[in-house]
Amino acid sequence: MSAKIRNKKIAANYRIKDPVSNFKLRVKIVQQKPLLAELLGNEGDTRDSNFLEEEDRIFSWQEKIFSPFEVNFYGDENNCLTECQKSYYRSIKEANIEGSQLYTYTRNDSYYMDNELLTRPCKTKLSAKNETALPALQNRKPFPERYNKMVVDDRPTETRIRTNHYLYMERSRMYVMVDLSRRDKMSIDPDGDSETMLCVITHDESRRILSVNPDFTNDCCYTVANSSGVEFNYWIVHASEKQSPLELQQQHRESQREIEERLMRKGAEISHGLRLTAPDVCKIFLKFDILSVHDFLFDGLCVSYYIDLPEHWSTDQNNRLFGRTQRCNLKNHSAHFGYAAEISLDFELPDVSDPKEILPSWPRLLFAVISLDNWSRYRTEGYAAVPLPALPGSYELTVPTWRATGSIINSLRRFFTGGTYELDDITYCGVPSGHIGKVLDKSQLKVTPSGYIKLGMNVIHQTHTSVKHDDRLNYFERLSTDKFMTNIENIFEQFKAARERMIQVRNLNV
Repeated sequence: MSAKIRNKKIAANYRIKDPVSNFKLRVKIVQQKPLLAELLGNEGDTRDSNFLEEEDRIFSWQEKIFSPFEVNFYGDENNCLTECQKSYYRSIKEANIEGSQLYTYTRNDSYYMDNELLTRPCKTKLSAKNETALPALQNRKPFPERYNKMVVDDRPTETRIRTNHYLYMERSRMYVMVDLSRRDKMSIDPDGDSETMLCVITHDESRRILSVNPDFTNDCCYTVANSSGVEFNYWIVHASEKQSPLELQQQHRESQREIEERLMRKGAEISHGLRLTAPDVCKIFLKFDILSVHDFLFDGLCVSYYIDLPEHWSTDQNNRLFGRTQRCNLKNHSAHFGYAAEISLDFELPDVSDPKEILPSWPRLLFAVISLDNWSRYRTEGYAAVPLPALPGSYELTVPTWRATGSIINSLRRFFTGGTYELDDITYCGVPSGHIGKVLDKSQLKVTPSGYIKLGMNVIHQTHTSVKHDDRLNYFERLSTDKFMTNIENIFEQFKAARERMIQVRNLNV
């Protein structure tokens, strides 16, 4: 059989409309005649009978065809550990399969096209340059103990797909293989010739694309050789049969039914994710960005934050109530972070019909600015507290900070060796968690002003009823007045205004 041999093997992609289960592939492989026989004009069969001479087979999509070695291996029940291997054992015994030199690996088999990826470490050019340009990092935590670890699953479940933020494409592969080893060694000991790949078929379910690598041969053929130097020609032909109108109509109904089931499942997931809040609960979605810090003295700054929830407040995301930015050095007295965080809070709305009702406390965002320089000198640079905005919207806040001071010895220790006065409880920036009573005395705490923090904040309210109701809106406006008692800048502004009024009254009396 003479045919034009294609030296280059190029893959091709085909967009399919029919179900992939209808796809069929025909593979034919023939041993080449020796060159000496062709020169002598010997028309007889001069192929080597110790190797594969000719075989022709049609494969359906994900059809498992066993090789002689697999028949011998899975025929022993002791070698079958998984459920898939046990099903192979039953199939071989029930159908009395002998094995074929043209066989397949399906998605249930643990076969990898390139074994070198599993045995040799992969190192990019960038990683090799970084090893020479940067010193090795010491005392690194192992991967399971890292705080910001992220595990990407190869085949995530439906719940994992919703939680992991990455693009997942459902692809399935099928490999058409051939055993080119000697006939007396097929089922004894596998070697390099027993697993020779002829074709890879990949189906992308989301895009409905079928990839064939290498492409169909048409009028040409490919060539392959074993370790003994024996060469073979093989053809890859599309052998799918045309369907009748009745079968096409039935498949269309099945596809429509499958689409409806997917839409129902998706709708159930969306309705589960968008649960309505209770009638007496206001859900607040808070997203804030720690943009930058300014006018601090030392380098290696990082900002820790904590959301203090008073009475009537709760959340199901307790691990997001606190966090810490990365370290950043100062440049022109500024350090830029761009650290974003988000959390949802639940607030139990009390009865607001009584205007004399005592308003509950509003949550506060507490900050602590820390510095750690190259000499491992640790310093507390400043504390701050800012109440969360009571009304929804976008806000840009500038939060001034302060730090505790002591004697001259404490100032010297802070400058030379690091270490300063710190708060045992960060909630002391606002109202301490254990405070009881209406008066909070902080007069014994000596502080000095420090730098300031810039924040960007977005607030969204979700309630069972509309927040535009007059009573609800007045209630939130009354709540917004509570933040003036904890904002240092507003306190100074009120003090200046009161002083100016006293001066005006004094001038009038004179």
